[in-house]
Amino acid sequence: MDLWRKIGVGIVMMVPSFVGGGLLYSWTHSWFVVWGWVIVMAILAGSIMGGKFLRKKEGEYA
Repeated sequence: MDLWRKIGVGIVMMVPSFVGGGLLYSWTHSWFVVWGWVIVMAILAGSIMGGKFLRKKEGEYA
């Protein structure tokens, strides 16, 4: 994955992090829950940018 696509994925993953964090805080009033959500989203974004979820084309080997 090229650099610009990684930057784009990072920016796009910020939106559910902010919205989800605000929603969770309004429901629970706990910063620990919000930090848990942010960490989960950071791991997910890092996995996507690292290529963990890429499908291999037929006949392509790692």
